[in-house]
Amino acid sequence: MQSISTSSHTFLISPIRKRNKARQLVQPNPSLIREFRGLSLEEARRRANNRECRVHAAYVYPQLFIERFLLDPDMMSPLQPHHEELLNLIPHDKTGVKVNVQAPRGSAKTTCCAIWYPLWRICFKAFQLAEGVPDEKFILIISRNKPMAKTILRNIKGLIDYPELVCDFGNLRGSVWTENLCETTNGVTLLPIGRGQSPRGALVNAKRPTLIIVDDLEDPERCLNPDLRQKDWDWLFSDVMFTSDIGGNINVVFSDTVKHPDSVSMRLTRTTGWRNVHYKAIPNPKDLYHPTHEHLWKEWERIYGDTTLADVEREAKADEFYNAHADDMNSGVTALWHQKLPYLKVRKMMVERGYHFCMRELQNIARDPGMSLFDMENAMTFKLTADGLLRADKRIVTWGQIGGFTTYLDTMGGRDAQQNSYACAVVVAWEPLPGGHKFNPDSFAGINAYVLSCWMARKGLTEQFESAMLLHQRTEAILSSAAPESRFVVEKPPDKDYTIVRAYNAAFKDLREKLKFERRLVYHTQTQNKLTRIETLEPVIKNGWVAFNEVGLPAEFWKQFREFPTSEHDDAPDAVQGAFRARIGTTTQERERERRRKHARDEWNREYQSRTVQI
Repeated sequence: MQSISTSSHTFLISPIRKRNKARQLVQPNPSLIREFRGLSLEEARRRANNRECRVHAAYVYPQLFIERFLLDPDMMSPLQPHHEELLNLIPHDKTGVKVNVQAPRGSAKTTCCAIWYPLWRICFKAFQLAEGVPDEKFILIISRNKPMAKTILRNIKGLIDYPELVCDFGNLRGSVWTENLCETTNGVTLLPIGRGQSPRGALVNAKRPTLIIVDDLEDPERCLNPDLRQKDWDWLFSDVMFTSDIGGNINVVFSDTVKHPDSVSMRLTRTTGWRNVHYKAIPNPKDLYHPTHEHLWKEWERIYGDTTLADVEREAKADEFYNAHADDMNSGVTALWHQKLPYLKVRKMMVERGYHFCMRELQNIARDPGMSLFDMENAMTFKLTADGLLRADKRIVTWGQIGGFTTYLDTMGGRDAQQNSYACAVVVAWEPLPGGHKFNPDSFAGINAYVLSCWMARKGLTEQFESAMLLHQRTEAILSSAAPESRFVVEKPPDKDYTIVRAYNAAFKDLREKLKFERRLVYHTQTQNKLTRIETLEPVIKNGWVAFNEVGLPAEFWKQFREFPTSEHDDAPDAVQGAFRARIGTTTQERERERRRKHARDEWNREYQSRTVQI
């Protein structure tokens, strides 16, 4: 079985059949082309009852080209209306057309715009020449980086070798057929490049690009930086758009999801000369909240997000509720591609990944940077009692249910940072839970967090470590009856020559002896952009998977959460998110059971080995 794999979707194509004997290629017939242009799509589909008609119908209607040569009806659902529209973005007889496509993740925009459409242009080069239409000579494929662009080219090359295409269009594999450059036998050059590479004035065999495909150029982290956004915009218009003659004979297809209100894709919508095509995974309701039966979805979310239940039980209860109210919960809802991304799946993603993630990746609506991300007015809280933690939802979490706690220290840095940030240490206790659908591999579902205490100040390095270590020891005293596992974690800053780490180690070693601190120091390296990783807390707070102590958290802590990302500082959300990465996922009882099982296995192995030696 062959497949086309893209970053967003995989399309199955029919199994490779035995290569048919070479036969004469279908020659373009202008009168037959005009005849098919006068037919509707359905009429053309019925009229294509022999080889010559099928090829001509596939030229007039690219969707018939896909149905005829690439799709296996038994394995793939029919093309959706938005697929057909994407395949017809640039008219057959037009040049200088620039199209900006905003389509959700999983909608097959890469497959349609960057793989199928260029393939159609290559196969029908002779038909374009016969009609006097400017034919395709040089296709420039651009993506976020060169490996992604090479993946697109590799998919096109794989389809060019497909036996059905070879039978009707001949062997298009040219003498130059590498991962960095391809030249087809009918004279089309394909070149993949990554963002930032200089394609200006690109010439291959005295040819300049006639078609530019730009696919998934931007990434969310890069879009957060205004300088990098401007750099990408300047590169697109100073280098990419002038790779061909200034006369404007070049066609351009730019496809992406909206990553930021000022991203390249959004700026193109305000640029003269560009046709804009915008798709949402759920056209109605565009804000994803059901207009009349949202209360049913809220109850479903409460059940689906209740990770205190075992995974199977939780999903069964959520499915039972959904099945009982499906008609009302889906009334008035429209989906772009119901078979692949129904409303129910979108709502599951809202629980797992958060509302703003879904709005950006599925609805192509980027969050307003000036809007607060976290709903702290409705965040879960708790109180400390003699028996354990009393949550705002009236559930008691006994000390025995606590799996452990993490003290996470986000240091302030050097003297130059004392006016720009706080040192922040948070103590987060963990309640492992039986359920938690891992739809998102980075999901925090399946464990509840409790922010017990926080220390924030502008102090020197020694005082930062001392305050955090004292916070850790006080928490150990409170939880002494449960004897939980604990970790003392410090965020590791960029440090090529290890001067910072040596300073941290020295401060920790001196204080460890002074305070009789028994825990070792664990370093944690953050790899994501700060704003991007803090955003992952949105579904955690919304679903009540993290609760905040009603007493003892500093006012600055609450202020930073309420105002993020527009707050002057974000040290508290950053520290809490870091603690989540260093969470403890098992209880004391579970660790004891595992220790006993391991001990029993070791005893059995020793006994087995001794018997083997005796034999």
